[in-house]
Amino acid sequence: MRKLIATVVMLTACGTTTQWVPTNPSPRPLTPRPPSTVEVWTTAVPNRPYTEVGLITARQSSDLSVDGMPEIINELRAEAARIGCDAVMLQGKDDKVVGGGSTFRGTGSSSTSTLEGYWGACIVYLDTPAP
Repeated sequence: MRKLIATVVMLTACGTTTQWVPTNPSPRPLTPRPPSTVEVWTTAVPNRPYTEVGLITARQSSDLSVDGMPEIINELRAEAARIGCDAVMLQGKDDKVVGGGSTFRGTGSSSTSTLEGYWGACIVYLDTPAP
């Protein structure tokens, strides 16, 4: 049983965590969609009218995570798809420095690591959605 619990804890600690914060009302009902249909904008803005409906963050779940930029961006896109956004405009890094320490018989140690992450604006187009 302990081995099973340790495996479950290890698997949940290795991955990417997403968070959604609504910002503005959507011009139409949001419905989940396939992640492959969500556009990701990194250096430009869409040339279609849109409104920002929320912010999404995606970050490694723990310092045990092996997810890198591609997996984290894919999770950002997947979260946007679950919400029903047409696109995500990446706004920048959302790294988090975490640290830990321990003492044993009067001797201490500490270390820090950086959890890689990104954040973006979830947008909905105002014109007819693209096929």
